[in-house]
Amino acid sequence: MFKRKADGHFHTRVVAKGFTQIQGIDYNETFSPVAQFESLRLLLALATLEDWEIHQMDIKSAFLNGLLDKEIYMEQPEGFAVLGQEHKVCLLKKAIYGLKQASCMWNILFHTVLIGLGFTHTHSDAGVYVYHLQDREGIVIIILYVNDITLLGDSSKEIS
Repeated sequence: MFKRKADGHFHTRVVAKGFTQIQGIDYNETFSPVAQFESLRLLLALATLEDWEIHQMDIKSAFLNGLLDKEIYMEQPEGFAVLGQEHKVCLLKKAIYGLKQASCMWNILFHTVLIGLGFTHTHSDAGVYVYHLQDREGIVIIILYVNDITLLGDSSKEIS
């Protein structure tokens, strides 16, 4: 996929033809839970009242980090096939944009990493993770909305 940016430069992204994927063969799950808007509003209000640090991040290549749970092949991108080897296909090692399961695979990886770091997943909102600091009274909260992350907490050191 080619896109012209405002400054005249081109932006290129390899995108899979996810519309050709078949459920049960190429993917099982596509659902990726996100934080509810009400949770974000409530936690931002709490952070403001408590004078917590608030940081926001956008993971630009989030979907490219998801680990695939199925073997996925795709045709070589148009214009990039090696002469004489046009019949060959690409075996994907990680998810890419366009795959139906890309968002789900990213979310599973993100969830696994946060749980491994000691965060707990809230029961009331699938996109909110909480970490209670062990050595002192304190908290770090991560709010996930697909590839946008809001971090809240009483310590900028702990957020970093």
